[in-house]
Amino acid sequence: MNGVGDWILGGATAVLGIIGLFVASHAHDEVGYYGGLLFFIFAVGLILFQVKRRYDRLEQESERH
Repeated sequence: MNGVGDWILGGATAVLGIIGLFVASHAHDEVGYYGGLLFFIFAVGLILFQVKRRYDRLEQESERH
């Protein structure tokens, strides 16, 4: 993926993570609460993985030159 695709995926992941928090805050049962929190944690992890992947690519490019 190029830079624009990474930004779109990161933004969509962030929006879905925030939606997960809203689901957790308005849940009336444990499944909705923990499911929303788990989805938010997954979204944060995915965004952190994207950041790591980007810096790894930049490091590889700087080693080649």
